[in-house]
Amino acid sequence: MGNHIKQLNVTFMAAEDRILLRLNTTGKEEFRIWLTRRVVRKLARELGGAERRLLGLENPQSGYVAPGARAIQEFQREARTADVDFGERFEDKAGALPFGADPVLATGCEVQLQEQNASVALVLGNKRTLNFVLDVRGIHGTLAMLQKAVAHSDWELGQELESPAPPRVGQAGLH
Repeated sequence: MGNHIKQLNVTFMAAEDRILLRLNTTGKEEFRIWLTRRVVRKLARELGGAERRLLGLENPQSGYVAPGARAIQEFQREARTADVDFGERFEDKAGALPFGADPVLATGCEVQLQEQNASVALVLGNKRTLNFVLDVRGIHGTLAMLQKAVAHSDWELGQELESPAPPRVGQAGLH
């Protein structure tokens, strides 16, 4: 994907027992990806770790973990997403659907740090990989949307998406 994410939409689809991830780009492309419980669990764990490292709350090489890191992480996530309009309508007018109109199943994921960003690679069932980059604010928003979507499931993902404070009212739009 040679352009940037414009919008991201996360919706739990009960009939599929999956999360539908939709990405709109500045190049007017839309990618539709199915996320299973296993992939969401790994993605949340890896994004959460990237978020803590980017915030300076942990350093795996030295074994450093800041006291109260999880609480600080949640505070930072809430503060940085306070002005995000999760109710904004997702634009359905993509100019191109590179993987087609039907969602493609993600079979794996990997998150790596690149300077002050997280590079996300979703391995797809169509033998392709969807790569995109999130800054800290994008990580915060993505985790908040995954958390809200998972709350509509019975997946019980534990600490990967737990939050000491429930999502604020008005975030049901998940956009």
